[in-house]
Amino acid sequence: MLIEHSSPQLMAINFETPFQQVLQQQRPLLRSFNKEKKWQLWLSDRPMLKRSWVNIAGLDKQKVVHLANLTNNNFVSTIEKALQSKTCSYVVACINDLNEQDKQRIEQAVLISDTCLFLVHDKLNFVQYH
Repeated sequence: MLIEHSSPQLMAINFETPFQQVLQQQRPLLRSFNKEKKWQLWLSDRPMLKRSWVNIAGLDKQKVVHLANLTNNNFVSTIEKALQSKTCSYVVACINDLNEQDKQRIEQAVLISDTCLFLVHDKLNFVQYH
């Protein structure tokens, strides 16, 4: 995390990856999932989760799984399967392009799951589904 500009009124922060932003902004929620005996799944098209961030966030590193190098062809299916399996406390997925059909598939999977889903975009915006 880099602080680009700092003054008493304003602090602009540039996160290295969208995952770092999620860890920073959702820390209390993510920590609450440590109590569950489920996986904490992070999905991306490239490596973007650092173990040091997981440690700083206070997450159980034995439960955190990061699957990187997913292609667009299997990304949505992987999210669906993770949600349908109900073996994850939450899923964080960095996916940039979702068409309407993919959005509907994911929303359906969320509805039948008891898993929290964070969809993150490289522009560092994210949407949280419960």
